[in-house]
Amino acid sequence: MSLPNFKIYKYIMFVDASGDDGYKFKDTSNDGSSYSFVVSCFVTTPQELTHNNQVLLKMKHALSVKPEQELKSTALKRHRNAISAYKKMEQLHGFAYSFIADKRLLHSTPANSKNDLEDIYFLTKHELGGVTHIFPYVLLRDSELLNKNDKILIVIDNMKKHEMDIIKVILSEAPMEQYDLIFRDSKDKNFSLIQIADIFAGTIRTYYENCLPLSTHNQYCKGCGISILMNQRTSMLGKCMEAESKQLFLPYVSDYKFNTVMSFHQNKTTTKGMADHLIILPFSQMMYFTYIDCHIFQTRPWK
Repeated sequence: MSLPNFKIYKYIMFVDASGDDGYKFKDTSNDGSSYSFVVSCFVTTPQELTHNNQVLLKMKHALSVKPEQELKSTALKRHRNAISAYKKMEQLHGFAYSFIADKRLLHSTPANSKNDLEDIYFLTKHELGGVTHIFPYVLLRDSELLNKNDKILIVIDNMKKHEMDIIKVILSEAPMEQYDLIFRDSKDKNFSLIQIADIFAGTIRTYYENCLPLSTHNQYCKGCGISILMNQRTSMLGKCMEAESKQLFLPYVSDYKFNTVMSFHQNKTTTKGMADHLIILPFSQMMYFTYIDCHIFQTRPWK
């Protein structure tokens, strides 16, 4: 299989996912189907491919992983030297988009819920993986980063045939001159940066599911001090700045792994912020995580 000519593309988008497509939920996400399904991408330019592959090798070296071996988010989740790898990852040149589908909520919420994408509620196990892989491309396509004549290479980790067929069908409705789509094995040395997308997706899913069930720490934005619950907008003003409330946030805003990944979810060359790089469905979940934007892009308390 011949290599594409990377030089003709403005961006190369490497895409992978974390989670499964099942709906048999147990007490924990580890015991049954995953509570969420996360798709992430790492976007870079052809000129930065060599640099980024060298960074990936440094990450593997930090974990004593052989260069030819695949680096998975599951390994970083439990490795005692994982932080060293995340520190190396900060050297990557590029940015990211991610999509979180809270499967339990989507599965139990009526399809006609206000302010949500109705079609997403009808996703079956057969369709989930394929449809959700489209969102990172849509976010990049709708960003300020592309001109009419710019072209993108979308590289997605090999999937089940029916999932790949779904992606091809959906993307066939987009302007074909805007992108090329290929599926490759993340162990392929020419496309090893798919492993970065896997790490992004796995890190985000771990963080998101560790935040569940939503509780007090999800209800206030520590950065601005305003409750995101509309009926408490004034009564809770400044509450999150109090010492007791800060303790609720501390385990979450100090998550170095997650913060490192989320720092790629903003492109400083545009006016777009994290909300343009991350989607959570149902959309109602987005407001519970407004504190992420405040801390990652303003106060950075973990530094």
